[in-house]
Amino acid sequence: MLKRPLVIGVLVLVAAVLGMVLMKLGDDGTLKVNITQGMIDAALAEKFPKDKTYLKIVRVTYANPKAVLLPDQEKVLVSLEVKVRVGITGLEKSYTGSASLATRVGYNPEDYRFYLRDPELLTFEVDKIPENYRETLREGLNLIAGEFVGEIPIFKLTKSDTKTHLAKLLLKDISIRKNKVVVTLGR
Repeated sequence: MLKRPLVIGVLVLVAAVLGMVLMKLGDDGTLKVNITQGMIDAALAEKFPKDKTYLKIVRVTYANPKAVLLPDQEKVLVSLEVKVRVGITGLEKSYTGSASLATRVGYNPEDYRFYLRDPELLTFEVDKIPENYRETLREGLNLIAGEFVGEIPIFKLTKSDTKTHLAKLLLKDISIRKNKVVVTLGR
């Protein structure tokens, strides 16, 4: 006899707690997360500089990434400094320049992280580099852009926050506003 009232009491308590948490999500059952440009810059800075070697004689260093939010395109522009060294060690020539990639913000529900996704090379400018290297480098950067930018998490939902824990079950929208990425999660 004592078991049944205890089970009913626990169920009522769980339902009440769940109801209170869902009420805190917002009137429309959503939770908004703001990811600022500074947060994206900090996440990128942790992963750079990166080096890549092409054709065994061309070494490229990508450094100092900077993010710019493009709200009208729902994209994040990532600009990088590029240093190219051509030749063998001791007999190499160095060139400097820049590259920019347009990316989108994506969410991986398996690890509760937001990533920059689908990078597309927009510009690749390296002064005084021979034309035959320029196109090879451009193609190489375009191919590995996903490897450089796409694997970098820019934000992770915490597991300890009950509201976030419930809301992360469903991603409703990702949009880019003036100075932040706005993520809407909820039921």
